[in-house]
Amino acid sequence: MNTTDTDHPGPSMKRVLTLRDLWIYGIAFMLPIAPAYIYGFASDKSGGMLASAYLLALAAMIFTAMSYGHMSSAFPSAGSTFSYAEKGINPYAGFFAGWLMMLDYVLCPLIVFMAGATYGNALIPEIPYWAWVMVIGITVTAVNVRGVDLAAKTNLILVGFMFLVVLFFIFMCIRALLSGTGEATLWSMTPIYNPAKFEWDALVSGAAITCLSYMGFDSISTMAEEAVNPRRDIGRATVLACLTCGLIYFLQSYLSQLVWPDYTSFKDPDAALFEIAGAAGGAVTAALYTIAVVVASFTCGIASQSSAARLLFSMGRDHFIPAPFFAHLHPVYDTPSFNVILMGVIGMAGAIVLNIPLVAELINFGGLFGFICVNAAVIRYYYVKRQEHRLFRYLLFPLTGAVVCLYLWIHLSPLCLTVGLLWTAAGLLHLVISTRGFREKPPVLQAYHARS
Repeated sequence: MNTTDTDHPGPSMKRVLTLRDLWIYGIAFMLPIAPAYIYGFASDKSGGMLASAYLLALAAMIFTAMSYGHMSSAFPSAGSTFSYAEKGINPYAGFFAGWLMMLDYVLCPLIVFMAGATYGNALIPEIPYWAWVMVIGITVTAVNVRGVDLAAKTNLILVGFMFLVVLFFIFMCIRALLSGTGEATLWSMTPIYNPAKFEWDALVSGAAITCLSYMGFDSISTMAEEAVNPRRDIGRATVLACLTCGLIYFLQSYLSQLVWPDYTSFKDPDAALFEIAGAAGGAVTAALYTIAVVVASFTCGIASQSSAARLLFSMGRDHFIPAPFFAHLHPVYDTPSFNVILMGVIGMAGAIVLNIPLVAELINFGGLFGFICVNAAVIRYYYVKRQEHRLFRYLLFPLTGAVVCLYLWIHLSPLCLTVGLLWTAAGLLHLVISTRGFREKPPVLQAYHARS
């Protein structure tokens, strides 16, 4: 095991990931085909202006991606949001950022298991839903126990396939429009701004939902201890992945709206893009899109489960949660194998008993809160603590990211906010118990105050 992380003298992992690996890793987590999961519902929420909703969410994500880059440059260690809030603000902020981000990281594998199993069962009905969940979950878990070098190679192949399918879908949409399908034009403002349907609150609600598609660019920073050059590559890969997927999401939603203008007429809103794929290119295009969604469950499952395991590893190493289990590394593969297996069990069990809508919004609840914390950490660490008064880089940009994320966060559904706040209260209870009513400090807080 390597011990290259000066911030954490404990166990660390092998550095094998290049800029390309990190970029592909982020895309694999975000999924080029992600609009398939939310298109019908989000189109209705945004009044048929999903393309604009994706752009609004992208604005928040770009500023936040820049903040992740700044913090990963200062602290190139595993843990992502938890580590950055801990070091940039204080350890208590780090605890709550990490606690809420667990909703994002833990539930992301679950939702892709659910989606992959749903469409796998539709493709081959003879294999029941629960069996698809088990096949996907066990495969993903086995890859992640083996190590990120294998995961990177696997993602490269699977992301390449997804890209080809998405490009084929875009091509078929363009071909269909030129042949007279739908709006029969490649240029229209309707998917971006429709005066007859425009409502600002509706657009923001749609943007809050589209954040689910972007969840994942932050996962790149959890691989900092396994990056060859983390100070340079983490920030670059984060912004590149965010921009790449943002463009792909925009093109899919824009062209889909033109091909199928009446977003209220889907037979099954949960499978809206498959109906659009059929309208644009027939059964072959629809089948390919279905297969791509199943493939996506493996790529995103590998990336999201790996990130969740590494978040728990960092929190365990800092003694916020029991270290003997969560900070354990496999003696051969140098992977947090206990955490990987735990995430696999949770993902498979949850995919069988829970439903997609609540899981999707809870991912956004945890993710957006974490993004707010990281943007605040940049301001606190660079602009306030280190007195680096670069107005745009360390104040206005992260402040903009934090404000937009907060605005989207409060537009989540009341049920989501209620469940999320209950999870927050559970975290507070855990902290109170572990510190005996704040009379004792967890080890990482003692170390923090010793350094201050």
